[in-house]
Amino acid sequence: MASYLIIISSAPDTGNSERALSLAESVKEDGNSITLFFIQDGVRAPLSKNAPTKGKLNRLLNSGVMCYVLDEDLRLRGFEKALLLPNVELVGYNELVELMAAEGVSTLGAF
Repeated sequence: MASYLIIISSAPDTGNSERALSLAESVKEDGNSITLFFIQDGVRAPLSKNAPTKGKLNRLLNSGVMCYVLDEDLRLRGFEKALLLPNVELVGYNELVELMAAEGVSTLGAF
C-alpha cells in the first residue's frame, strides 16, 4: 500500500477540485492511503455548509482518508474551525511541510 498527499487549492465549485476528489476516491479504492490538504480557496470544500463537495468528501473521510485545512487560509476567508466537517483537522504550514517531506509519501499534485 502506497501513501499519497493531494493538495487542493481550488474552490470547491471548480473542475480542479472535483478532479482532485475523484482522484482521491480512485486511489483509495486501489487500497492506498490518502491524505487531503486544503489550502487557499480550497479551504471552503470541507465546510459543513458546502453542498457541492460535502457528499464526496464525507465518503472519503468515512473511508479513512485524512483531511487537513491550513489554519491561516481558513481565517483569511473569515471562517472558523467550528464550521469544518467532523474529522477535519486545522493545522499550520509546519504540518504541511512535514507531510510533504514524510518518508514514503508521494504528492500527487496540487489542484
